[in-house]
Amino acid sequence: MQGDEASEILDAPVITDDHADDVSLDTIEALLRDHWGLSGQIFPVEEKHGVGYLVDNGNLRYFLDMRDLADEQALRVEHEVMRHITRSPDGPQVPEPVATKAGAEVLTAEIDGTTRVLRLLTALDGDPPPEDRDVTEETAAELGALLASLVKSLEDFDPLIWNGEHEDDLRKAGPRTVSLLSKVADQEARDMIARAMVSALRRIHPLAAEFRIGLVIPDLGPGDLTGETDDADWHPTGITNLGGLSRSWYVSALAKTCARILASQGGEPASILPALTGYHAIDPLNAAELEALWPLVIADIASSAALAENTHAEAPDDESAAEEARGRRQILANASTVAAEYMHACILEACRIEPEPLDLNLLMPELEAEKIRLVDLSSKSPLFQGGNWTDPDCDWRLLARTAWETGMGSTRYGEYRLSRSKPDTVATEPRNVALHVDICLPATTALVAPFKGTVVQVAPQFSLRDENVTLLVEGMETALTEGAEIGPGDQLGTVAGAAGAVGGLRLRLSRDHENHPPLFCRPSEAAVWRRLAPSPSALLGIDCDAPAAISGREVRAWHEFVYDETGHTVLDFSGKAPLIGHGHPSIAAASYQQHLRLTASFDGSAEAEALRQALVDMAPPGFTDVVLFQDRHAAMEAITELAQARETTEERAAVAAYQENSAEDDIDGSSEDEAEISYAVASEQAEREECAAPLIVEPLPGLLHAAEQITSARENGRLIIVDETRTGYGRLGENLWNAERDDIKPAFLLAGSCDGGRLSVVFCNEEFSEALAPLANPVSPVDAATALAALTVLREENLAANASAMGELLEKGLRQLAEESDRIEAIEGRRLWWSIQPRSEDIEIWDALDGHVLHDVDHSGRLILAPPLCVSEASINLCLDHLRNTLRLPPK
Repeated sequence: MQGDEASEILDAPVITDDHADDVSLDTIEALLRDHWGLSGQIFPVEEKHGVGYLVDNGNLRYFLDMRDLADEQALRVEHEVMRHITRSPDGPQVPEPVATKAGAEVLTAEIDGTTRVLRLLTALDGDPPPEDRDVTEETAAELGALLASLVKSLEDFDPLIWNGEHEDDLRKAGPRTVSLLSKVADQEARDMIARAMVSALRRIHPLAAEFRIGLVIPDLGPGDLTGETDDADWHPTGITNLGGLSRSWYVSALAKTCARILASQGGEPASILPALTGYHAIDPLNAAELEALWPLVIADIASSAALAENTHAEAPDDESAAEEARGRRQILANASTVAAEYMHACILEACRIEPEPLDLNLLMPELEAEKIRLVDLSSKSPLFQGGNWTDPDCDWRLLARTAWETGMGSTRYGEYRLSRSKPDTVATEPRNVALHVDICLPATTALVAPFKGTVVQVAPQFSLRDENVTLLVEGMETALTEGAEIGPGDQLGTVAGAAGAVGGLRLRLSRDHENHPPLFCRPSEAAVWRRLAPSPSALLGIDCDAPAAISGREVRAWHEFVYDETGHTVLDFSGKAPLIGHGHPSIAAASYQQHLRLTASFDGSAEAEALRQALVDMAPPGFTDVVLFQDRHAAMEAITELAQARETTEERAAVAAYQENSAEDDIDGSSEDEAEISYAVASEQAEREECAAPLIVEPLPGLLHAAEQITSARENGRLIIVDETRTGYGRLGENLWNAERDDIKPAFLLAGSCDGGRLSVVFCNEEFSEALAPLANPVSPVDAATALAALTVLREENLAANASAMGELLEKGLRQLAEESDRIEAIEGRRLWWSIQPRSEDIEIWDALDGHVLHDVDHSGRLILAPPLCVSEASINLCLDHLRNTLRLPPK
């Protein structure tokens, strides 16, 4: 990688106004006309090997290449390669030589006193790689596939024709780096680069004999490519320059491409995987190449860093050179944050190559393994309730309880532990996947070696290693010493503890001898870590693996959190959570107790009457009674029926008299008159029904025209219903009911149940209560019991006050976001109910919250946020962080 390319992954040929060696365009025009019969616009183009000429005749484009006489044979061989690739059905697009009128593909001509070699090539259609776009995963995969298609098309090319080696071949990276660093005075930089190179070469050298060698472009750079551009991406389609061809390691060429991509992504190791999979699908890498790919990438990154440091050392006052050196060091530092074994596992996982199975014997052959009870510590576990998993010692206590029956119990390998599941922050996800097992079993139980190995460590944990795997044991007493050679079945030690007591073991396996696996990993890393830290089931003689978990399948909710099977946790600000929050134990207890007593619905049940009285006690001013309905639909039907039945006796009499008089007057009338009278009566009836329909008002903040609608309804004698299903019980402020604050004074106030159930509550006066009660079917005593329990929670935990305090925090944060972001047009709300209106061009912006915050979006694209009343300050801040990230604002 050349120094002037070091900061860019994608460059393009540059059209210039300068002429190579002062060759005039008139001379070029004459050459094209005389030898190829071509004319058109001519543009000088800088190339790796000098300056060529792009020729556009209006229909096709060509490239005239002018070289030194010494390059003639290389050009002829390159033409053979082009023809070979073109004949390959799966080869990439490449230029083709265009013969002169005399049939020659290479022309020798005297130009301004110098003998030159010329050739004319077809120019591939397409665009050069853009400089202002990141390399996406799709483009990276296509780059890998393009390189592999080149390799496959040339694998049967005669190797005797081309034997040259590329000057930047990674086989020479070590000596080249030593030479470059010899002039670098910065000891820290020199040592960092040298360590990375030495570590990489130590891994490469033992594998090099297995690397395949063939004709390839070892450093396929942006100046060698063309492609198609769409609105979202650039897609490589062809190779414009085959001048860099040489016989080299195939895997070295792939490593170069990966290193370019990695450099463009700031050193992110995972960025190479799409290019790898794109390549491997066409030209499968062998085992040695797969193992060496990452060290080769590191070697190339280190070599580039050495080149940048060397350039800086030769020009210490050049700020751009200093900046380039710092940038290259940082890329190397970022890439070096992951261990080589971990990246090897990532590579195998990406290529879907299964690891070799381990040959393991039993660790405790005398143990009755069938008596080991497995404890469920997942999100679905019935052992978790009421947030007990937030206790740091909960897992141990549940393990001990599970082991009580037989004296033996074990956690499960690969389990997504609920106790370690927390809402994702903007930057990280929790480490909750267990890569070990903890076992309760009788103390003094004997442990034997499951394979032949060497004792590497005795304390604080015992470590036994063979060439393929390391066994890590905690909780074992042993007399062995470090360095001891152990055969299969030899005694290792015993479970620590006195005879008759219960001891504990922690077991792990590791395929990486240099770096022990963590106890827990992130879900996104689980597939890779399972390769490096395989299951200890074979050691125990039982299947101790947790069942597969499905991401996105919700199985538990608590307070303002919702958990899926993998323990992934999202905030529930959708407004659909119970007001008191999810999973309150009081609701579960009330439901359980009521199921033991009575579940059938009867008029006047004790549970329904107790709930009704509790609601009367908290009714808004002006309301003296409560009617309970099975659901909101039933309540609305009853109120509508009541409204339509409110026609006065005088109105009915007037209508009847009118109809009677109309009938007498029209005995001799025409059929047209009868039709007109019938239409008038029908219209009047429709108007009366419309006037009788109640007006439903939902007192949300920012509601337009509500006052006018209420005034009009009163003038027309319509009943007014305030629906506080979403706003009641203190969600919007200090008052339990928003109707009090807005002074609406409706005939009815409709509310839901604090427990999130279907039950619907209608507050009204005694007159309306007497009319409504006969229209209501008996409610379930279970629904009544849980609703009453929720009211108790609301009062005893002072959730209305919490809603007020947390609402102030949410309002402050949202208004700050609105000030900082030009993507927000308006926000409206109060306390724990808010709507955010984005700009019309950002109508889909809220999709970025998916997987982090449950929310609602209305028909106009407004984001609706309505957390439960129990929401915590930490959750409010986390929601604001996710919103800040969604709006692409800098972290606060």
